[in-house]
Amino acid sequence: MTRKRLLRPEHNPWWVGAVGRTIYAQLGDRPDEDDPLIGVMDTKALAQVAVQAHNDALGGDRLTRTPKSASGGG
Repeated sequence: MTRKRLLRPEHNPWWVGAVGRTIYAQLGDRPDEDDPLIGVMDTKALAQVAVQAHNDALGGDRLTRTPKSASGGG
C-alpha cells in the first residue's frame, strides 16, 4: 500500500492520463488510476503544457506519464 499525501491537489504534482487530455493530481509515490481528476483539456498538447507548467512551479517535478494500471501495463 502506498502512502497518500495529505495535501490539496494543487499542491501535488500533476500527470496526464491515458487519454492524453485528462490531468490528475498525484497523491502517492507514483501516478495511480485512483488519483483525483483535475480536469480535461481541449488537446493533448495543451494538457502536457499545463502539467509541465504546474509541476515546474512546484519545483521541477515532470510527471507526464501514464500509470501502468491505466495503460494496461500491469
